[in-house]
Amino acid sequence: MKQHADNSFNEFLQQIAKAISTVLNFDVTIVNDRLIRAAGTGIYAAMIGQRLPASSSFAEVVSKKRPYVVSDKENDPICMGCARKSTCHETCHICYPLSVGDVPLGVIALVGFTDEQKHRIQLHGDQYMDFLHQMARLVEKAAQSDIAVQELEKTHNQVQGIVESVGEGIIAIDEAGTIVCCNQAAVKALKLGNTPVVGENIEQFFPSSPILRIAATGKQYRHLEVLLQGPEEAVRVLSTASPLVSDGRIIGAVALVRNIEDVRKIAYQMTDGQPTQPIEDILGDSPAICKTKQMALRTAASPCFVLLRGESGTGKELFARAIHYHSPRHSGPFVAVNCAAVPEELLESELFGYESGAFTGARRGGKPGKFEVADQGTLFLDEVGDCSLRLQAKLLRALDSGELQRIGGTHTVKTNVRIVSATNKDLEQMVEDGEFREDLYFRLNVIPIWIPPLRERQEDIVPLFTYFLHKYGTAMDYVAPQLSQEAIEILLHYEWPGNVRELQNAAQYVLHTCVDEVIRPRHLPVRFKHMPQDAVASVLSEAIIPNVETGLTSVENVERKLMEEGLRRLGNVPKAKDILAEQLGMSRATIYRKIKKYGL
Repeated sequence: MKQHADNSFNEFLQQIAKAISTVLNFDVTIVNDRLIRAAGTGIYAAMIGQRLPASSSFAEVVSKKRPYVVSDKENDPICMGCARKSTCHETCHICYPLSVGDVPLGVIALVGFTDEQKHRIQLHGDQYMDFLHQMARLVEKAAQSDIAVQELEKTHNQVQGIVESVGEGIIAIDEAGTIVCCNQAAVKALKLGNTPVVGENIEQFFPSSPILRIAATGKQYRHLEVLLQGPEEAVRVLSTASPLVSDGRIIGAVALVRNIEDVRKIAYQMTDGQPTQPIEDILGDSPAICKTKQMALRTAASPCFVLLRGESGTGKELFARAIHYHSPRHSGPFVAVNCAAVPEELLESELFGYESGAFTGARRGGKPGKFEVADQGTLFLDEVGDCSLRLQAKLLRALDSGELQRIGGTHTVKTNVRIVSATNKDLEQMVEDGEFREDLYFRLNVIPIWIPPLRERQEDIVPLFTYFLHKYGTAMDYVAPQLSQEAIEILLHYEWPGNVRELQNAAQYVLHTCVDEVIRPRHLPVRFKHMPQDAVASVLSEAIIPNVETGLTSVENVERKLMEEGLRRLGNVPKAKDILAEQLGMSRATIYRKIKKYGL
């Protein structure tokens, strides 16, 4: 018999031992399959828990699963080899095996200490053996039942362990609505605190829970956003529920629940998660950009709102991502909304979300807004100056109170977000003209950060251009060409109205137009050739040929004049056209073609 942890079964064995001892006037002892005494009467009552020697007759019975009778211990072969023979006061005993199928459980034994008891065993041994056989069957049935209970308890514990290890909340009810299972994830998602729930009716906590309809109708639902009015507050969860069926009859229902905020964050990270990066990843070492990066880094640790100012293409969103990366909220979501890219009639639902049926075409179950998705993280409002006055008012209320209502909703949603906004507009002038709310302006403009345009950080132009050449060249399996001095001069004198974004595009363009190892002016985008003519003449005259007149009206006129001046200067020098081709960044064949074209 196995050693059981269940005290009630051990008590049962002790009761059996006492009953047999009373009826037969023998001491009784019961040991398990490891020869540990589990029950006993007389002197053996004080020996429960002790181990019998492996040389005893009990060990023989456990091993061979056959009864054994000792009626003459002086001549019994097993008793003669027993380690406790010298201290043993027994005169006789009958050991009967206990087993379940082929699995040994232990031994039940009658033990005598007097000659009278020894005599009785010698005379009536068969009757005592039959009696022990009946008692053994009783013990074995009880053991089977106890093993079944223990296995059931083990299975229950295993299932409970599995249920608790699942990250999703699991709650189950019977047909009457009584909660029969509720793991900690469900307790947390349903905000039940430390309230004991198993054994209670679910209506006590959520009277309108849809799981009750599942138990009544058997009709399941999947991925339903549910708003449950709890004892103290409303709880919004995403739920999937199915009926529990046994023998064709509905006996309850089980639901999977997850806090809707957690679902949104996970879904956003998987489908629309926007990576952030450290401030060091923002390229540029000019004094202007270094000053801006230092300001952004100091700002990141603060909870204050930030307003990024600068022209289009200067990298405002990069700075917003870097601020989030270095902030205490870095483990939360970073959510970006371009207020200029979303139509005004949709921007409100994009920011604040909507409930199911709020308007024609509204998605079943509703949709969370960016404020909800960005909870505990950072919300980046790009081009915030493009918000309408009506939306500005609602935006201000959400920023001031930290609360909002979905379109078509009646319940208040609390959010905790840090706002980083950006604009390339003159908000001060817009405030003066009544196009932007002054109170919202001051709410957003707590820490303004100016991002300099590329023309004010000239030291970064060539390094940035070279970086993008190598970046996109590697992606296209191209070897990035080198910049000629002439091309560098043009890049440095260009105004870059599109800033870094334009420079990035120009680098990609050059990779498609330059098949040589060196980038010449002709490889640059066409717009570079339409720079103000005084700038073109100045650049080319400084880099190629001196004394070029300014005021020309087209690139072709500039080109013709440069070639004409070059040929005149070089005269009859051998290979003059080759030299001029090198100076102008053209091939020899192109020089001959253009000489013919311009009639030089």
